[in-house]
Amino acid sequence: MKSRKLGKIGIAVTVAVAGSLFVVAAPAVAGTLLGGATVTNPARGTMDGSVIDGPVKLIMPRPRNGEQFDIVAAYVNIPPGGGIDWHTHPGPTFGIVTGGGALTILNDECVAKVHETGDAFVEGTAIHTARNYSNAPVTVRVTFFLPHTSPPTPPTVFLTPADDDVMDAYCGLVD
Repeated sequence: MKSRKLGKIGIAVTVAVAGSLFVVAAPAVAGTLLGGATVTNPARGTMDGSVIDGPVKLIMPRPRNGEQFDIVAAYVNIPPGGGIDWHTHPGPTFGIVTGGGALTILNDECVAKVHETGDAFVEGTAIHTARNYSNAPVTVRVTFFLPHTSPPTPPTVFLTPADDDVMDAYCGLVD
């Protein structure tokens, strides 16, 4: 994994919640997947919060009084030049680059981390964007841990188009 710091920004960002589980094969506009990125094979399940006290300890907001949480898993497929606009997640996200080129994730301070096939990573709830600057398609297996709500909490919360443009300009990105 390679890291690169490009700068620091201090802006207040307005967040818009995407209405569906994922935006699939969306056009290249702010608040979407860019350049033909797709989400395939999504699955969602609900889990009792008491399981967190089992053999695996999760570092995440702890459900109280028997509250439940959801786990969402899917493949994200990003073609060369594609990506996912600036967004957050309401809980931790675990990813594994399972094939293809390299995935670049930039955080809100414009620090880039490059993940290649076989690399695993964890993203918290901070603002970030994911891009494929390589010449090969990238496939990432992602798993989201989310609060259980009705209607279901979406795993991806996109910035408004105006705030997305501010972040792109600050970090020197072009959609």
